[in-house]
Amino acid sequence: MLGNILTRASLLPLVWAVSLPSAWGMNRINMNGTIVVPACNIDVKSRDQVIEMGVLPFEQIVNNSQALARPFSIGLVNCALKHAGDNILIRQHFRATFDGRNDGGYFGVEGEARGVALALSDALGNEATPGEALPPQIPVLQAKEMQLHYTARMVSNNQPLQAGTYNALVRYQLEYH
Repeated sequence: MLGNILTRASLLPLVWAVSLPSAWGMNRINMNGTIVVPACNIDVKSRDQVIEMGVLPFEQIVNNSQALARPFSIGLVNCALKHAGDNILIRQHFRATFDGRNDGGYFGVEGEARGVALALSDALGNEATPGEALPPQIPVLQAKEMQLHYTARMVSNNQPLQAGTYNALVRYQLEYH
């Protein structure tokens, strides 16, 4: 009797081995999905920046001195780079729109100081006008982070100069494709 039990047990796996593939062969697995390019994120350090313009002498403002220029950047992280074969292409174009109080095409300031406004320009020298998009630019790739470079400087707004403190609030938005 013990021999019969072992024989039946050894036949059972053989039956399953023959019948399972034919049962599985009639079924299908359908797979589908979507591959997306994630949106770039603005680096946390770039979201709320404070640009210290320092102490500005009257004569530098009147002479529109480039000594008043202060560089700043907007960092972009987690951007997917476009590929063409084995080559990486950085062809995303970013268009920035800066917005704030308009003072004759410049950005107006608040505070005790008078006769000055804030001018913003991109890396190519295009000057920003409040509420209007700058021409698209290609970011600079630096160690897995993309940077958009700009310059802020104080300029005369053709009003009488008055010494004092000032500040300006400028908001920005980025579009890219």
